[in-house]
Amino acid sequence: MESFEIQIDDGSSTVSQFAAEENSKSIELYDWQRRAIKYFFNYDESIFEVCTGAGKTFCAIEIIKEVLRRENDKCKVLIVVPKNVIMETGWYKELYDAGISLVDIGIYYGRIKEISKITITNMQSVNKLPMELFDMIILDEIHNYGTQKLLPIVKTKCKYKLGLSATVERMDSAHWNILKAFNYRKFVYNSKEALTDDVLNPFNFYNIGIVMDNETQDTYEILTQEINTIMQMGHGFGAIMKLGGALKLRMLSKMNERKQLVNNYHKKFNIAKIICEKHKNDKVIIFNQFNEQTNKFYWHLLDIGISAKIIHSDISQDVRDQTLTDFKNDKFNVLLTSKVLDEGYNLPKLDVAIIMAGDSSAKQTIQRMGRVLRKKNKTSTLYQVYCLGTIEQTYGNRRANLFKELCSKYKDYIYDEEGDVVL
Repeated sequence: MESFEIQIDDGSSTVSQFAAEENSKSIELYDWQRRAIKYFFNYDESIFEVCTGAGKTFCAIEIIKEVLRRENDKCKVLIVVPKNVIMETGWYKELYDAGISLVDIGIYYGRIKEISKITITNMQSVNKLPMELFDMIILDEIHNYGTQKLLPIVKTKCKYKLGLSATVERMDSAHWNILKAFNYRKFVYNSKEALTDDVLNPFNFYNIGIVMDNETQDTYEILTQEINTIMQMGHGFGAIMKLGGALKLRMLSKMNERKQLVNNYHKKFNIAKIICEKHKNDKVIIFNQFNEQTNKFYWHLLDIGISAKIIHSDISQDVRDQTLTDFKNDKFNVLLTSKVLDEGYNLPKLDVAIIMAGDSSAKQTIQRMGRVLRKKNKTSTLYQVYCLGTIEQTYGNRRANLFKELCSKYKDYIYDEEGDVVL
């Protein structure tokens, strides 16, 4: 057990006794966190590839505190994040909660240019900072730093360096450049370990496949044939993407049309409504891939009297923040989103997640799963709703294989013209 105090600066050189007593907290590190901290200080650099919800940010803050202790508070720490919301509602608050005085935390982005003992900045502003000032650099969501512009930041030489991610791997293989910058030192703690260790919440998974009606299926097959013809003409997806031009635009347009057809299939909405009604007293998050699908489903839920709100890329940051506050305070129980909440936001504890659409990456699957597996007093529930005989089934099978290995209970359902799904 370790104790610390949150320091509230009142203009004097000491912390008031009231503040010390009110903000004194006791914490207990998970075994994986103790092992990760030991691993880090063996080399003074590492990437932590740790599943969402296991507490990697907290672990990083404990490392910051130890670095400051070892350096007698005579060092500067830089934390780089991909999104402003991670800076404002994530790191800043968690540093304060972990006992770091507000006067020791600086924010550097936009019009704010504060360099302090611990400075938080974003990927857009980091190149404006003199990197030689900092003895320690923490790169949050480090899989985002594989670009030509940001890789020099990853390669920065300093006394201590830490990268954080749920999954470092990138589709363009740029993760190898990131790993090389850390001398391939990576500490891994995956979802299976976290569930076994009771760090993540146990969950049940229900896999729901939908048979499309003949008309929709025929339209899907026609679009697929058109896409295949374009790919033959351009010698494959990769060659077309590299070449660009009209053929690329035509291919992407047809692929998008096919995705929209499947994502917006009306029976998927019917199933999701049944699930929401079943869990009307639970906190539910529904993941889509496109904003249009999210907006449509909002009206479907409104028609049956279910209170829901939307967060996606077309919603302003102020509205997003207020929506999350209202969700946390139980003013509504269903949160509809697309990809914007896959990473970066600190969400309240959720009971149910419904995956209505997504991409094929393991990264997105792990991130979305972690959103609903934060520890609580009851078993979490995950649903996947997809159309059979489509590209969605290919993606769905990949997710199902992962969930099947990790869940406490697994069940498949088929929804067709002859019968309903019993939930």
